[in-house]
Amino acid sequence: MAKKKIDIESNIIDTEQFLPDDTEISNDTNENDKDSISQPQSISDIEDIEEIEAIIINNNVKKKHRRRIIIGAVMVCLMAIGVISVIMTGVNVASKLFDNTKEKQKFEALLATLVVNDPLPFESPEQADQDLLLASSVWAAVINENMEQFEKNDFGQTYLPSVEVDKYFTKVFGTQFTLEHRSFTDQEVEFEYNEEKKAYAIPQTSFPTGFTPKVEKIKRKGKDKVVTVGYISPAISWSDVSDGSISKYVDYVFQKQGKNYALVAIRESAMKVEQVAK
Repeated sequence: MAKKKIDIESNIIDTEQFLPDDTEISNDTNENDKDSISQPQSISDIEDIEEIEAIIINNNVKKKHRRRIIIGAVMVCLMAIGVISVIMTGVNVASKLFDNTKEKQKFEALLATLVVNDPLPFESPEQADQDLLLASSVWAAVINENMEQFEKNDFGQTYLPSVEVDKYFTKVFGTQFTLEHRSFTDQEVEFEYNEEKKAYAIPQTSFPTGFTPKVEKIKRKGKDKVVTVGYISPAISWSDVSDGSISKYVDYVFQKQGKNYALVAIRESAMKVEQVAK
């Protein structure tokens, strides 16, 4: 009978053919006889082998199909992750483009010493109250500079160099015109200018009281930036704290000069407190 060794998992078929025990082969058996002896002895043997081969082929097809499913699932996951990443990146970029909080804070710090005195509208800095411009520039230097580094007089007053005042004036108004340095009074506090030292004698006093700026919006108009500033009401007395309410809105118009912007006008704003309240 024919003996068959079958390993379906490794796809190996080892078929050994043997002659019946009572079959004798003579030495002079010709090649044709040998070929006939090596062939399967019955049709059932052939059918068994074909069935086994079909099973193996079917298993291989299933394995390949499973691999394709796994690979497809992995690819779908990777594509989904990629799409989510692109969407999140787009959202972050869009939020950064529309979020101008830092720019608003920059203008609030820049205008703080000017807004505190509630300047009247003007269409050119030359038309503005020059003492008010001097005061805003002096106070900006006092707040931002280390005053301990400067010389003091016999009364304990600090000499603030005029070049420091010019620096902060230029940050707001650019180089379109220069300050005329002289003695002036701000909120009943006298600032004496020493012509010889080219410096202001800064009295020992606190920062003046007044409005605090809150930038509501920044609108580009050609080369200009219109900064709408809300004036936060000051406290009623020194012992009180402001409730943060807006008294009015004022437009500060900045014009592009080189790489920077310079304040060229202050105008009444179309935005009204009543409109915001609604």
